[in-house]
Order: sequence, then structure tokens, then C-alpha cells
Amino acid sequence: MRDTAERLNRTWLAIIGLLALLLGAAGILLATGAAATITDSLDPGFSAARPADPALPESFGDAAAADIAPIILTIVAVLTGILALLWLLAQIPRRHQARTFRLHAEDGAAGYTLCEPRVFSEAVESHVQRLPGVTGADALLRGSAGACDLALNVRVDDRADVQDLLHRIHSDVAGDLETALESPLRKLAVLVTVGNRQRKDTTAVL
Repeated sequence: MRDTAERLNRTWLAIIGLLALLLGAAGILLATGAAATITDSLDPGFSAARPADPALPESFGDAAAADIAPIILTIVAVLTGILALLWLLAQIPRRHQARTFRLHAEDGAAGYTLCEPRVFSEAVESHVQRLPGVTGADALLRGSAGACDLALNVRVDDRADVQDLLHRIHSDVAGDLETALESPLRKLAVLVTVGNRQRKDTTAVL
């Protein structure tokens, strides 16, 4: 029940792929001379390089030989390394457990009560473990008291009625938690593992 960096990876891979596509298209246009033809027809005030022109301008060598060039390259390398390290650290799965809940008084009085999410998680685990066929349960709450997500990892024996178990979880367990939080759950995710021991084949129900 840990979150991975799937969304972050998809976003950055899409950005990198788009940049690579644009650079590739620009390289093809320059190599075929189409870029020069386009700029000549549009007359934007400059002309693109032609296939016979040098790949790098003459001033590039002077800029690379300047005293400040190694410093700039070092700064760019350090920044690139830091970004790569941050992306690598983002791959570590995280639980993202909810912070302390603020529960308002039932009588409408001013103020609120602070309650740790683990208190609700343990109550949910105890409730689920009393259901028929359940051999163990782990619960994780995310979000806030007003917009809470519940993730359940339920282990059952081979003779358990999974459909009845899911019905009880959705109606009884989730219902009691919503009553305690005085707010409907934003999302309920249940992972059912069949067997007394952890196995690779599992069934996920969202």
C-alpha cells in the first residue's frame, strides 16, 4: 500500500520525449535544407543554416575557449546531477499516510478534536479481522478527515467468500468509518490476498 512515482515518471518522460521529437524534427529540417527554405519564404529577418554550412558557428569555438566556460559547464553538470538524484529519490515507494485529523464537535460548538489516523486504521483493521474468513488486515488512511482515502490489504483463507467479504467491507467497515469521520470516503481500495501465506497471485478490487 505504497505510492510510486508513476505520474511523475510519465510526466517527465513525456516532456523529454517531446523535446527529443522537436530536436529531431529540427535536425531533419536543417539537414535537408527545408529550414532555410521555410525561413526564406517567411522572411523573419534571419536565415536558417543550410546543409553545406558549418554545424557550429565560428563564434562557438571562442566561447568554449573562454575562462568562464568550465565554470558554466560545472554548474550545468551539478544541476543536472541534483535533478537526476531527486528523480531517483522520488522512485522510493512512500505510504503518504494522512496527517492528524481535525474532527469538529458533533454539537456544533466551536473548536475541534485532534485524532491520529492510526487510531482509525487500527479500528478498521480490528473490524475487518473479525469478518468471516479473514486471517489478517492492514489499513492505511490518506488525505484529510473531510476527504479521506482508505486502502485495505486483506488476507483471507482459501474457503472465504470473497464477494460477501467485499460487500461487508463496503457496507459495514466503510460505513462505520464514514460515520466516525462524519464525511464520506473519497476512495476505497481493497487488495485481497487469498491464502494463509503471501502469494504472488492476488486480486485487487477498487
